[in-house]
Amino acid sequence: MDRAGDVLDLRFEPRERRGLRLFVAAVWQAITLADTVDGNDASGAGGTYVVTRRSDDSEVVRIDVSHDEIGATRLHLEAQLAELSPEEFEATWSRSEEQA
Repeated sequence: MDRAGDVLDLRFEPRERRGLRLFVAAVWQAITLADTVDGNDASGAGGTYVVTRRSDDSEVVRIDVSHDEIGATRLHLEAQLAELSPEEFEATWSRSEEQA
């Protein structure tokens, strides 16, 4: 049986910052090399996890997260991608979106 992680991809899209805040965040990330860690958000702005199908790059789910939720949400999504079938993963997240 295929696992969701075999056919789905997970990526993190950081929220954009503008003006001076963007400059400060960019300088901080350059100093700390924070961008070298996938899914890291040194800017404190949070972002969105996006799960897509590898076959056609269509979006399955989008999860907005605050800066504090990034790590825990990534671990949760990675565990589900490793444990659930693609159908189970989609059903789980479609129910979550309906309840939100």
